[in-house]
Amino acid sequence: MSPLVSVIIPAYNAERFISETIESVVNQTFSDFELLIVDDGSTDNQKKIIKEFAASDNRIRYIHQLNEGVSAARNNGFKNSCGQFIAFLDADDVWLPDNLALKINRFGSDEVGLVHSDAMVINEASEKIEGTICGIEGDLLDPLLLWDGTQIPGPSSILVKREVMEAIGVFDEKLSTAADKDFFIRVAAQYRIGRVSQVTWKYRLHRKNMHKNISVMEADILLLYQKARNSKLFHNKDFEKKCFSAMYLILAASWAGDGKNVRRSLIFIWQAVKINPPVILYVVKRLVNKWLLN
Repeated sequence: MSPLVSVIIPAYNAERFISETIESVVNQTFSDFELLIVDDGSTDNQKKIIKEFAASDNRIRYIHQLNEGVSAARNNGFKNSCGQFIAFLDADDVWLPDNLALKINRFGSDEVGLVHSDAMVINEASEKIEGTICGIEGDLLDPLLLWDGTQIPGPSSILVKREVMEAIGVFDEKLSTAADKDFFIRVAAQYRIGRVSQVTWKYRLHRKNMHKNISVMEADILLLYQKARNSKLFHNKDFEKKCFSAMYLILAASWAGDGKNVRRSLIFIWQAVKINPPVILYVVKRLVNKWLLN
């Protein structure tokens, strides 16, 4: 019989963290799953580590592909999966033991297409370093487009019905850093989103996190919002302007922070104000608060 859940781990040069990640799946209290680990053309020692786990647990499958990116690896895992539910887990993140059990139970209490949960942030040594990342539930299309806080903490937090993925499509392989948000938007355009309101996984923050590459992030986000426009997901022009303005401010903050490029940041602040002039009050307030704190 097919397992109820297919767990998909896309992995690229993840030998440092992959053992802890796999163990967190194997140790789930809910055991009716298969685990597909897609090696995205790695050059490190992760294949040997994964093969050792697979040799001792017949629920684990190792899949190798040429280096095509995280979206292609997730899609390859989905293509080879057979569960009624699909869970994604990044190769540096960690699940708590009741992650799957709580999410399966949440699906039984409401008609939703995807369920997510809260996260603890950890460092490279698996030590807690920040507060909890919490999302929200319900009809999330507008909040996702407005980039209004955190709606879904990340791909490692989600459990989604296979029928939902078959309806809305897989991850867009033209995107990398924004592929998750694009996927969430497409789900939210057709389905309600559910939440388990407790920490069931750990998000690992380290130097190689994909969001650190601001140039790639910029190209991805601009394409993502153009896709949303082409799909007519903005219900009127005023709402569209607010969404694009919020997106430009996110890019401005990213360039000023991790990107260390004030000039690029100012360009996006200008874009945000030009398209939605009232946002200038928000920008001035943030600048004043930063000045006072310094």
